[in-house]
Amino acid sequence: MSSQIYSHVLPSATLGTQRTLKAHHFGEAGARPKVYFQAGLHADEWPGFLVLNQLIKMLKKADEAGLIKGEVVIVPVANPIGLAQNFHGYIPGRFAFSDGGGNFNRNWPQLGSKVEKRVKGEIKGDTLENVLLVRHAIHQELSLLPENTELQGMKKTLLALSMDADEIIDLHCSGEASMHAYVAQEFEDYFKPLLALLGAKVGLSELNTGASSFDETNVSVWRELKAHYAHLMPWGSRSLTLELRGENDISNELAHKDASSLFNYLVLRGVIDGEEPEIDDSQVEYYPLDAMDLVKAPCAGIVCYHKSIGDEVEEGEVIGEVVNLMDDDVESSSYPLVSRTNGVFFARVQRRLVVCGESIAKIAGREHLAFREIGHLFED
Repeated sequence: MSSQIYSHVLPSATLGTQRTLKAHHFGEAGARPKVYFQAGLHADEWPGFLVLNQLIKMLKKADEAGLIKGEVVIVPVANPIGLAQNFHGYIPGRFAFSDGGGNFNRNWPQLGSKVEKRVKGEIKGDTLENVLLVRHAIHQELSLLPENTELQGMKKTLLALSMDADEIIDLHCSGEASMHAYVAQEFEDYFKPLLALLGAKVGLSELNTGASSFDETNVSVWRELKAHYAHLMPWGSRSLTLELRGENDISNELAHKDASSLFNYLVLRGVIDGEEPEIDDSQVEYYPLDAMDLVKAPCAGIVCYHKSIGDEVEEGEVIGEVVNLMDDDVESSSYPLVSRTNGVFFARVQRRLVVCGESIAKIAGREHLAFREIGHLFED
C-alpha cells in the first residue's frame, strides 16, 4: 500500500487560529500519469466535497489491490479560509473577507514569463527532457512565491501540489445547473471522454478568459512556452473546471455516480489498472465561452423561469420574467428575460430575489456575441 495523508499548515491569520489543507496521496510519488483533484475552492460550492470523499474510498480499495500505477493527489477541502466565513448561518465563500477581498478563483500567480526566462537557452530536441526541465523551473518559481498571509499560503500550497500534475480537475458547481465544464480550446478533444463519462452535454470552450483562475494558472506556463518553442514543448499539464450541477444537487447516490465516473476516467488514462470503460461522447457539445449569453435582471424583484435547465432556446425567446414588487401598476409589473442567442439554457442563480442588472442565467450559444469581450469573459 502506498497511500499517504499530508497536512499543510497555513500561516496563522489571527492570534490563536491555524488552518490546514489536507492532501490524500495515492501511488508512488513521481509516478506517471499524475492527476490532481480539488473541491471547494469556492467555499460555498459543496457537491465536490462528497464526490471526492467517495473517490477516496474507491482509491483506497484500488490501492489495497495494488491497482494504482500512476499518482493521484486529492485535496477534498481546498479552501478552509472561505469555509470559516460563516455569517449568521450563511457561508459566502466565493469572495475573501480579508487579504484585499476578491474572488478566491481569480488572479492566481502567473509564472509563465518567469519560467521561460529560467529555461531560455536550455530547451533541446528531447521533449521529455524539456518537460522535466520546465517542471523543475516551476518548482523553483513556486518556492519564491510569498506566503506572508493565510491566503497567499493557501494559493502557494495548492499550486505546489498541482502544478507538476499531468491533469488538474477542479470541482465546482453553479446555483442551479446541468453538469458542465469550462475547458481550454486546446483540450476539447482530450477531455471529451471525461465529460461523456460524467454525462455532461455542455462544455464551455475558452482560450483566455482573463480571470487567471486556478485551472488556467496550472496550464498558463505551458501555453506561454509553447508560444516560444512550438513542437519542442508538449503539454506538461492539462486542466479543466468541472461544474457538478447545482448547489443542492448533493446526495450519496449522485456522489457515488460522479466518483465512479472519475474513477473510470483514471482507468482510461492508465492511472489505475483495470478494464477501460466504453465511451460514447456523441452527446457532448462544446460552445464558445464568448458565445455564452449572461441574461441580466432588467429590474429588482422576484424571478420566475418559463424554461427548465437543459432546454434548447432561440434568440429572442422569453425564458422567464422578473416581477418588480414596487411597481404601482401590478398588471404591468413583470419584465421579460430574453435570450440573445440560440443555444442551451444550462445554469441560473438559485436565489429567486434578484438585483437589477445582475447576471442570473446562462445560455450556451454557438455564435460569437458582439458584447462578449475576449479576455474579460467572467464577471466575478
